[in-house]
Amino acid sequence: MKNTMINKLTVKRILTKENAAKLKTKFLNKNHYSQLITGDTDGYDNFGNLLFRFRKNAIPLDVLKNGVDAFKGSIEVTEGRGTASGSSHKRIRKDGSVSNITVGNKVESGNVGFMDSGAMVKYCRKTAFARSYFDKFKQGVPFVEFIDQKYKELCPTHYAKQKAIAEGTNRNYVIGQTSFTTVTVNKNFRTACHQDAGDFADGFGNLIVYREGSYDGGYFVMPEYGVAIDLHNTDLLFADVHKWHANTEFTNCSDDWLRISFVMYYRENMVKCKSPSEELNKIKIEKTGYLTL
Repeated sequence: MKNTMINKLTVKRILTKENAAKLKTKFLNKNHYSQLITGDTDGYDNFGNLLFRFRKNAIPLDVLKNGVDAFKGSIEVTEGRGTASGSSHKRIRKDGSVSNITVGNKVESGNVGFMDSGAMVKYCRKTAFARSYFDKFKQGVPFVEFIDQKYKELCPTHYAKQKAIAEGTNRNYVIGQTSFTTVTVNKNFRTACHQDAGDFADGFGNLIVYREGSYDGGYFVMPEYGVAIDLHNTDLLFADVHKWHANTEFTNCSDDWLRISFVMYYRENMVKCKSPSEELNKIKIEKTGYLTL
């Protein structure tokens, strides 16, 4: 019988908000935590607010591997991860001039699902991966739906709020029957200290990791509370990603080491997305100034 004992942990704040903010874009190490979580644990702050729920062996291995096979093709070299990459700076053009576009360091990362209107692309749409490899996208939907159900089970208050806004969103921009619009997929990516932005503010973040080969470290750290979490295959973490967080260094890596991580979320502005036909009209107007020529 599976051990159902859950460790209830209260962690005290060890950094003020101001001092924690100074860690932005910094890479964290063993000096930034004093407790390493390796088993089923619910973590709370001094006021009883939930900080994280960590569960070992919460995802069937075949479900996880299906998600990896379906979504790994989305990974590409990108400058679009901002502070999580360790930098947020203006892009330098080939001629040495500075552009108005803010980028981060180059990392291996991709997005699956849907994106909202932004500064660069002013309409709601499928991600490039979902457009080009729609069969792979559909293949991975059961993986996302499984995590959605665990979200509902483990974080019901946060889930209810997120599910409500997802239900009010055009269904063309929600993944399956879930509360998620988007999945970020990272490869061997050590994130610098950051707070998630652009996701639903009242929701809870999640992290799923797939590992091959061997390595040490890569712990998920919440430096304000001096706590770190060690994720392995089939583990599941729900955490308040609007707190500062990062990963520690990967060490003792075998030649074949691999770490693919998944973060599923609702992009906060997706509720504003119109139907695909209305979004298409926005594209026509932007490109030509007219709906018809």
